[in-house]
Parts: sequence; structure tokens; C-alpha cells
Amino acid sequence: MRRTLISAVAAAAVTASLFAATPAQAAEVDIKGSGSSFAGNFLIDCASRYTAKTGSKVSYTATSSGKGRASFYAQTDDFAGSDSLYGATEGTPGNYKVIPVIGGPVAIVFNVAGVNNLRLDVATLSQIFQGTITKWNDPAIAALNPTATLPDKNFVVMYRSSNSGTTQNFQDYLYQNAVGPWPQANQAWVGVKTGSGQATSADLVAKVKATSGGIGYADLSDVSVKLGKVTLKNAKGEFVKPSVASASKMLSAQTIAADGSMTINFKKKVAGAYQLSIVTYLMIPTAGVKTGAVKAFAKYAVDTCSKKPVAGFAGFTGDNYKTALKRASS
Repeated sequence: MRRTLISAVAAAAVTASLFAATPAQAAEVDIKGSGSSFAGNFLIDCASRYTAKTGSKVSYTATSSGKGRASFYAQTDDFAGSDSLYGATEGTPGNYKVIPVIGGPVAIVFNVAGVNNLRLDVATLSQIFQGTITKWNDPAIAALNPTATLPDKNFVVMYRSSNSGTTQNFQDYLYQNAVGPWPQANQAWVGVKTGSGQATSADLVAKVKATSGGIGYADLSDVSVKLGKVTLKNAKGEFVKPSVASASKMLSAQTIAADGSMTINFKKKVAGAYQLSIVTYLMIPTAGVKTGAVKAFAKYAVDTCSKKPVAGFAGFTGDNYKTALKRASS
């Protein structure tokens, strides 16, 4: 009798747990986002991992930061990935928050026969993208690369034609270092447009690969083809290649503010740092029927995906990781 009673109680408990699980399962909703092509590989991979783990479908489309912000504002997407914040002239969602989720280096990629290694400082880089240095064998470039055989060939500058957060950070890097008429962040591309505008980071890499004399800027993760990557002189006077380790050094020396933003000091002297390193944010709602689902994904992105990201991305460490996770969890 006692065994029968215990079995009945146990069976009732199992049945109750099954019924208790049903509302949670029913509450699961599909969510979708778009935006940053810089972090496209990271967010697409993270969405796939989250879907496989939880059964809740998350999808992400790499377009551009500006397009992602616009889609989130218009509520056609449930969240956005963006390498920059909303600008003064953009419409801003009423209830949302910003979560820094991943970082990484912006590689300057190039394609010119006979040149595998190329050193540039911020002044020469600026003049190439302004169009005031037009030849690969310009004396300023030759002085930085005394052993290289530089051809008498024109640069073909590739840039992002879309509202790109990578562009905005790249121009802010040049602006902060006071090397030419560059705008602060949240401005469209103002450099030379005699080359070719490309919609996404991956498109830009492919175009540089197909263009003799081509040069452009893209996230390291998208540089999966054989291309030269510029070694940049940092504020400590060191020439540093773009890598996860060198980007981590730069980003670890920055601070995430209470509102989730990171104002990167691109002039900061950090030993071993690749200074042209940037951050991608998730922009998620704080009200609405999908808030819980988006928040759960954002927390997973910070706490799981950023710890073992796809190649080319740098997760946060120390206080920056704690701040990002707190933003995602609150």
C-alpha cells in the first residue's frame, strides 16, 4: 500500500512537471535580427548554436550596422547588431538597451603583386583613403617599407557603400589621430570614391581579391582568402598585425560605460595592441512580447559564444566581461 501510494505521488509529480513545462515551451518564440556585417560570422554562428541548444529559432542576416538599426527601429527585426550607436539624425526605439557583445580587429587588406608584407602608419593610411597618396611606390610608403619592391601602380580604394559601422569606426580612428578631414563616428564614408563601394565586409574582401592594386578595410573573420594584411604602427611606435590577441590588448584597455557603450580611445598607448579594433553591440528591446526571448539570446551570446567565438573575434575579459554580462542579464 505504501509503495503504491509513493508510486502514485511520484507519477503525479512527473505529470505535474510535464504540465508545468508546457507553458514555457509554448512561450518560446522565433526571433530574428540583422545588421553588422563586421560581426556577421560571429552572430550567425551564435544564432545557430543557440537554436541547436534550446530549440528556439534565432536567425541573423549580415547587412550593415545602419540597416540593422533601421530595421530594429521599424520593428521589422527583433534585435540589431551594430558596430556603432544610433546617430543624432536617426529614429531611436523607445524601449531598448545596448549590450557590447564581441570585439575584433579591422584589417586593412590589399592585393598587389610582389608585396606580401606592408607597413603603414596612420598618416600614410589616411592619405591613401583620402586619395592624396595614389601610387603604391609613393616615397612615404617606400620609407616605411625599405626592403619591399613597390610597383608604380595606382591604389584602387575599396570602401563600404552601405551605412557601415566598420566605416564609422575606421573614420573615427583616423579622426582621433588628427590626420586629415575625417568625421567623428556615425558618419557615412567621406573618403575617395574612385574605387568601388561594397555592401558588406565579405563583398569588400572578395572585390579586393579580384582587383590588382586593391586596398580596403574589413573584419579579420571575413579575410578567409589569401590577401595581404597591413601591419599598422600603433601609438607606442610598434608595428602590429591584426589578430585576436592584439585586438584583445587594445579593447581590454578600454572601458564599457554604465549605458553599455564603449568610447574607444584610438590614440591610447597600449603595448602590443592593434589599435584599429572595434566593438559590436546587440540592441535589444526592454518591452514587448519577445523581450524575454531576445534577452535570453543576448545573455547566451555574451556568456557562451564570446568565450569561444569563431575565428577573428575577441571576447571581453575582466571588468569589461562582467559589465557586458550584467547588461545582458538585467
